[in-house]
Amino acid sequence: MTFAEFVRYVLWERDRGHVDVHWRPQYDVCRPCHIKYDYIGYYETMRDDAKDILHTVAASSDVHFPEEDFDSRLPNSNTYLELFDNVPADDIRRILDFYRNDYKVFGYEIPQIIRRRLHD
Repeated sequence: MTFAEFVRYVLWERDRGHVDVHWRPQYDVCRPCHIKYDYIGYYETMRDDAKDILHTVAASSDVHFPEEDFDSRLPNSNTYLELFDNVPADDIRRILDFYRNDYKVFGYEIPQIIRRRLHD
């Protein structure tokens, strides 16, 4: 399955009113406007977030977050270009609208490379 096909599938599920929890907007899953979270961590800062949380809960020094190279998994302009290159601009608009609250509430910016694809 290509990424463009996956995007169409998620949009199809959304239109049917039943979206698998694995790609449901986090806003709908976590309900941040209805639940007062003590901490919201981000993949981009996972290592630091985990250290902060462990420190906050006064975890023993034996408890630690696994050391992994999370930075190598972060998307970059080339990743976005490869993924979105074959996604029609209308589907990009629709998928961004679907995840709009995630971007807004969790403070994410739409990557510039994706914004450019909207004008193709």
